[in-house]
Amino acid sequence: MMRTTALLVLTVALAAAAIVRGASQTDDVRDAMNLGRTHDQALYDAFNAGYRLTPSGVIDSVEVITEFRRAVLIVRDHANRGEYSFTANDLASTLAPYRGQVTFIAQVHLHPLNTFAAAPAYDLYVRTGPQSKPAASPAIKRDPVYAPGGAGPGHAIAAVRLEASFARADIMNAAEPTLVLIDEHGAILWQTRFDLARFR
Repeated sequence: MMRTTALLVLTVALAAAAIVRGASQTDDVRDAMNLGRTHDQALYDAFNAGYRLTPSGVIDSVEVITEFRRAVLIVRDHANRGEYSFTANDLASTLAPYRGQVTFIAQVHLHPLNTFAAAPAYDLYVRTGPQSKPAASPAIKRDPVYAPGGAGPGHAIAAVRLEASFARADIMNAAEPTLVLIDEHGAILWQTRFDLARFR
């Protein structure tokens, strides 16, 4: 009897958790659709500003893209193209490849007299703590950024834009998550502790 009661309690708890999780996901989709389509530019800009980390030195900008923010950006992109037939189901399908991921995008300005012919091999990783190995991105995207009017071969690269994605679980389980940006020689250019839980 006691075993049956325990199993019943566990079943009810799991069902309740599933309902809460489902309701939360429904809320996220609804909120992402509404925010992505808002006509209040100040509200939209303030939302995006909340996902920026504080840059310093040669770092021009660093931003965080969670699943929720990615959903808002996707909806916004479709709204800007006048595609208001884009549905919640379409959004779910588009987001599928990014489930469980968090992306960081950083832009680093280079010395005006640099001689890079392509984007330098700068890197981003998440230091998880003193006793654990860092979280690495399976692939990092590096794009050269040129000064206005000077894009393409033969022109100096003004900056490099880095984009790297990590498993959200690896970051949430980290004792001291710290985003670290290094140059092609492994020297640290910038680092900052962050709390992923504060980003929806």
